[in-house]
Amino acid sequence: MSGENTNQKTADRLRKKAVLMRLHKKTLEQVRDVTGLSHPTIISAYKRFMEGGWDALVSKSSGRPVGAKGLKHYSAEDAFARLLSIASPAHILGSGPFWTPELVKTWLGSTLDEQLSIKSVQRYLQELGLIDSDKFEIVRSEVLKQARLSKTPTIYVSGLRDISVAGQTFYQFYLTDLRNSSRWVHFKERPTVTELIEFLDQVVETNTNSVVLISRYPFIRRYPEFCDWCDKHAKEIEFIDYDRVVHQSKSNALQITTIEQKTKSSNGKVSSGDNMPLTHLQRLEAESIQIMREVVAETENPVMLYSIGKDSAVMLHIAMKAFYPSLPPFPLLHVDTQWKFQDMYAFRDKLIKDLGLKLITHVNPEGVEKGINPFTHGSAIHTDIMKTEGLKQALNQYGFDAAFGGARRDEEKSRAKERIFSFRSADHRWDPKNQRPELWKQYNAKKHKGESIRVFPISNWTELDIWQYIHLEGIPIVPLYYSAERPVVERDGSLIMVDDDRMPLNEGEIPMMKHVRFRTLGCYPLTGAVESKATTLPEIIQEMLLTKTSERQGRAIDHDSAASMEKKKQEGYF
Repeated sequence: MSGENTNQKTADRLRKKAVLMRLHKKTLEQVRDVTGLSHPTIISAYKRFMEGGWDALVSKSSGRPVGAKGLKHYSAEDAFARLLSIASPAHILGSGPFWTPELVKTWLGSTLDEQLSIKSVQRYLQELGLIDSDKFEIVRSEVLKQARLSKTPTIYVSGLRDISVAGQTFYQFYLTDLRNSSRWVHFKERPTVTELIEFLDQVVETNTNSVVLISRYPFIRRYPEFCDWCDKHAKEIEFIDYDRVVHQSKSNALQITTIEQKTKSSNGKVSSGDNMPLTHLQRLEAESIQIMREVVAETENPVMLYSIGKDSAVMLHIAMKAFYPSLPPFPLLHVDTQWKFQDMYAFRDKLIKDLGLKLITHVNPEGVEKGINPFTHGSAIHTDIMKTEGLKQALNQYGFDAAFGGARRDEEKSRAKERIFSFRSADHRWDPKNQRPELWKQYNAKKHKGESIRVFPISNWTELDIWQYIHLEGIPIVPLYYSAERPVVERDGSLIMVDDDRMPLNEGEIPMMKHVRFRTLGCYPLTGAVESKATTLPEIIQEMLLTKTSERQGRAIDHDSAASMEKKKQEGYF
């Protein structure tokens, strides 16, 4: 590779890193200190990204077009989807437990008869997000810098991340060292704690030097078997939380402890970085945690409403943090209309099982008996009976006096006027003209007999905040939020996905296969998709930066009549 091309790639990588840091609310000075780029260059890179996406940051090459000598028999997505379906290279190549670019090159040649250079293989791996992931770039750079300063022989950055290839989702543990070499293991299903420990055993067995792992595995310290493993290998491996690296990189508070230092020191602790200023997302998170703790302290029987969407995912993630290391001291409640997407039900059941939470599922028996559905009865009646009445039934049946909800003020005008602590009468009705002031974030949770409270911990968040937080925290979400080819029909200007055989097709109506995703999720006959190519979180964030429409434009229940959402809320809707 020529020196000119090397410089171009370095410049591209730095511009990309600068944009990522700006998306994470970093100041121009912070970006300049990390990347070395000037303020005009950072501003120009961000402007180019806003106008043309990630491709606009890539320097134009004067040589052979990229991919001119690429795969001949398969598309990149098909070839690497087959690769990701193979658990370990040891099964077919007789090698060690980890995949490397060199082993991928060997597999492509022996299995698919695709003869590529190692540079071409690395390029494909980078394009698909299997190596040099953007979400680890800032962390990796900081950790490797600290490793050189502390003269740690071997250092790895690792985390559990999801990868979307050919419409399928895979999971990967990724390793990189001071020489920038890459190794990984991947899974077709989200790995368990047992599989993580097996992976760590393999890391220790294949390294004679000290190892530092940056952990992005959600709530991993909650599992006693993991803690026991860490205690057993305390002199061989050190774990540092991902957030600690991100939040302390500016102040150089991160400390890497070598084996020799561990032997001499009894604690080996990492600086807490308490003097670091909070980022925008950290302030939002802290506010939400305060609200949740306040409700638990002031009410007798709270519950968290769980609708399986992205806002519920963020709210649940914050609840897990707020009461860690214990589980949240309240159950989840899903008011099921029986018309959710099949992917939503599968995601809900797996997540609840993985986290060990209590889930209450309530279906309005009267609605089921009458056969209420969105096709024959319309969205207004379906929503009122299956959602509003179903929710009131569940709250009365279990005696909940406070219910957390994931509504945000930027979603819709009636939600914009509602307080964070929204009081409801004994009949669960909301009076928008009788709301309590919430000055200086002081909340009054005292209520009259029979009253209940709907509490919205993420009310001050925006849709962009939600997506950036999901990206930063590695929060799992329903695959429907990612673009994939799906069967849809166009009705009233909306693309409705044909999710199962209960959906009646109009005469002559034939489902079309389109690349679509969902910005919001509800009952599938009432939720419109948007055409999109965004298969990763950075691509979704880019769409959010450029879009000029509300995420709820595809929700039919918001358009039943003028001020329909406010009327629903007054009647007891979520």
